[in-house]
Amino acid sequence: MKVEFCISTFEGALAAEKWKADRIELCSDLDKDGLTPTLSLIKSCTGIFNGETHVMIRPHNNGFIYTEQEIEVMIDQIKMAKKANAFGVVFGVLNQQNKIDITTNQILIKEAKKLNLTCTFHRAFDFCKEPIKSLEEIITLQFDWLLTSGQQNTAIEGIDFIKKMIKISNQRINILAGSGVDAINAKSLSKTGVNALHFTVDKTGKVDEHKIDSIKRIIQ
Repeated sequence: MKVEFCISTFEGALAAEKWKADRIELCSDLDKDGLTPTLSLIKSCTGIFNGETHVMIRPHNNGFIYTEQEIEVMIDQIKMAKKANAFGVVFGVLNQQNKIDITTNQILIKEAKKLNLTCTFHRAFDFCKEPIKSLEEIITLQFDWLLTSGQQNTAIEGIDFIKKMIKISNQRINILAGSGVDAINAKSLSKTGVNALHFTVDKTGKVDEHKIDSIKRIIQ
């Protein structure tokens, strides 16, 4: 099972390297649940972190619906991530009915795959009204990873649904459990069979090494 640090600073990347995280999800504005970071931040983080850097592609925090102009911005952001040596990108587009926007996700997937970038569908999934159907659509779209809290506020609250998703997906997609992961619940979540655990390490601007150490001790 892999460990992903959600970070928004260069110091977060230093911590990820120090603590040998497998992946980082790199964002800006974690107080807005994560937006696309700058080119300079991506470059500085990929320069110090030897694991996989997955860059958030999210131009605003007003839901998960995007205009044609915003989609063009997202395509440019995907290209920027590749230029800065990212391993993958993280995005997710819904429609007005809180269902998967197949066409728009196809456009973004196509651009990312052309650049050999891994694609992760983020927690927009947890807002979908038809989660099982949405899971199948995300798999059909050929996303490599799905980040989820099991349709609940936290992953431990959604643990039963996460287990169900793992069974249904049957290894056709990698499941990343995130939201509220800590030393108390990390062991239980790791036992579900998820492919990775995702947790934020620098949301306050300061790296929480105690949190990192306590979680890694529990799941090792």
